[in-house]
Amino acid sequence: LGANSDTLASYQVLKAEDLTVSKEVTEENRHGQGSDRLAWFWRINSAEDSQKSEWMNEFYRVNWLKAKARYDRWSEELKLVQHEMCWTVQWFQNQELEWRARADESIKNGHRAYAEKQASMWAEFAAEGIKSFEGKWSMTS
Repeated sequence: LGANSDTLASYQVLKAEDLTVSKEVTEENRHGQGSDRLAWFWRINSAEDSQKSEWMNEFYRVNWLKAKARYDRWSEELKLVQHEMCWTVQWFQNQELEWRARADESIKNGHRAYAEKQASMWAEFAAEGIKSFEGKWSMTS
């Protein structure tokens, strides 16, 4: 087409993967968004075209804000899951205490045996939860 060498250096051959639609708009919370790449023609920023430069700056600001929002959502989700781990173990421990109290109050041997079995089961659940969640949570809450 008679383009000079500077123009040819800026533009590349279009490939099929350059023309795929970004899933960021249609699937906002999908897995693996951090690996999305912007096609080369969106990254061309000609110093001579100030309007294009403003558009690119706005484009990068919007993408940065979307990435920050995703990071914030996942940080919040991590905190919630860590608290849920703690709450789960605490609930198991509470169930153990309740069944121990029932065992202590039981008059009949069969009732006491059943309550002790239940307390033991809940204690095992709590111990397994602590073991499974080790290093993934904090017991501060």
